[in-house]
Amino acid sequence: MKFNVLLYLFLFVCIVLFYQMFNTNKILNHQDALIQNEYQKNNQLKKSLKNIESYCDTNAYFSLKGNPRLVGLENSNKHEDSLRKKLLEMNSKGGLNSIIKHPEEVFLINQIRVVNQHWVLIGFQSNLSWGQAILEYKENKGGGYDIKNLRSFVNAL
Repeated sequence: MKFNVLLYLFLFVCIVLFYQMFNTNKILNHQDALIQNEYQKNNQLKKSLKNIESYCDTNAYFSLKGNPRLVGLENSNKHEDSLRKKLLEMNSKGGLNSIIKHPEEVFLINQIRVVNQHWVLIGFQSNLSWGQAILEYKENKGGGYDIKNLRSFVNAL
């Protein structure tokens, strides 16, 4: 009788150990899958971050502030702000029509991007169409700007 109790006890312990071993294997496989998913997400985020950094570097290069090769513009913020103010003032008075040949609509400037000390990019739109232009500007003696259209286009909405 004592032998049967020990045999049953041994079998019970073996069953419990096998159950724990299989259950532990299942848990480890699940944890491994979770770790692999996090690793893949981490790699995707790193690639996205590199793309965003590259985009930001390119975007900053084509600006007054971000391009270290543009010399002689110590007051680039003041220069850019005054040019923006001049373009928006000219736009409010209808002067955009004199620079950019487009249909007789009222266009409003959406975006202004000062590329360097000679060029500025603008985006504009009305209720019927939109467009973009690259303008050349020079600072004149009176503190204003002489602005000339280099290239522009207008598309319907």
